[in-house]
Amino acid sequence: MSIDLSQLALPSVSPEGLKVLDIIASPEPDIKLLEKTILSDPTLASTLIKYANSPLYRRANQTSNVPAAIRILGLKSIRSAVAMATMRAMTEPETAISRSILNHNIDIALLSKLIARKTHPELADDLEFLGLIHDMGMLILNQSFPDEYQALYTRSIDDRISITTLEEEQFELTHDIIMAAVAERFRLPEPYVDTLANFHIHKPTTSLEQRTGHYYCILDLAHHLWPVVIGEDECISETIVDSQDKLTILLDLNESQLQEIIEEARTKKQLVD
Repeated sequence: MSIDLSQLALPSVSPEGLKVLDIIASPEPDIKLLEKTILSDPTLASTLIKYANSPLYRRANQTSNVPAAIRILGLKSIRSAVAMATMRAMTEPETAISRSILNHNIDIALLSKLIARKTHPELADDLEFLGLIHDMGMLILNQSFPDEYQALYTRSIDDRISITTLEEEQFELTHDIIMAAVAERFRLPEPYVDTLANFHIHKPTTSLEQRTGHYYCILDLAHHLWPVVIGEDECISETIVDSQDKLTILLDLNESQLQEIIEEARTKKQLVD
């Protein structure tokens, strides 16, 4: 079954979401205009508040309004709320597969941010965003071909076959290729696009001189740790280029630090499970 991008239901960022992305990208973001724009889109406002109360940001007291959510998230992480609103719109009506994919993205965003905080704190918000949207292409394939993708997704779990291998066999393209096409809709910089388009096929990482090297290493390591956090039997199979041992060396992480990341991820997930 050969398909091209014109056959796919690609996601559309709402006009308010696009305006929010433009405000955040401006040299001097207008916070009042940002609040007004978010409040004019009830779905985006609701998602922003939910995201501020997610495991990544959960405080002792829940946040209930947009200005407080903006203060908690910070400008960069508001991009993630826009992406979340877009993905939630794509998963209506929700299915077991779409929920599983969305949860996987949220989990990888959490792990990626926790790893970055240990290794490269200045990249934590970038890795959160990349983790959140890295498998949006899977949601698109599931939305466009629900019966075929459900069978493919289940086979990946049951037979431990990489999801990208099965996508290539079924559709003659992968969700990484789809993400490259979607990237421009989120006003993404080139290193983000390169990372998303090549995540499962990038060359083995040998150094962290390039920004994409940091991105690949942290996203790869997040995928190695994910089965430990949620339980092996629940995981789809994915092609991860670099080994966990190699990644921990590149990122200068020891076993104790890895365990701290795993335990913090489990604790944060339990707050909403």
